[in-house]
Order: sequence, then structure tokens, then C-alpha cells
Amino acid sequence: MREPDLGSGDRKLSGKKVLLFGSYGWGDGEWMRNWQDRVTAAGAELVGGEGFIVNEAPSDDDLAKLKALAAQLACVRRRSEHLHARSENGHR
Repeated sequence: MREPDLGSGDRKLSGKKVLLFGSYGWGDGEWMRNWQDRVTAAGAELVGGEGFIVNEAPSDDDLAKLKALAAQLACVRRRSEHLHARSENGHR
């Protein structure tokens, strides 16, 4: 499997927190390491410190871990939106 082609979107990742996840059925997941390298080189910060990858279908434990990572990302997003709204309204 190849990592997704973000095209010019790589430039828009700088300063963003992102969650990478995927699965594979063969190989060793090298595509995820390459994807992580591209995203972090573009200036993004990976939620959980690395991409989340599983071999074949995810287990219940894998799904629970992914949901926890997604919750972290959602929390970051809500906090960012809250701070943005406060700054627009003249609050610090």
C-alpha cells in the first residue's frame, strides 16, 4: 500500500496536529513510516507520536486504542476552536 498523495496539501500541515491510521496485509508497514516522515517533514505533529497501523483487520483492542487517539485529536480541535472564538471576541 502507498501512503495517500496529499499533493500541495503537505504545505498546509505545518503546525497542525494530525492522526495517521491504516492497515496492511503484506510487507512490514513501511508505507506508514514513509507517510509519517512526509507529514512531520511538512511541520505536522502526530497525535500519539506516530501513525497507528495494524496488520490485516483491527482487533477490539486496536479499535479502542484508535478511538482514544481520535478523542485526543477531537479535544485538540475543540480547544483550538474555543481559543479562536475567544480571540475573535476580544478575549485573551
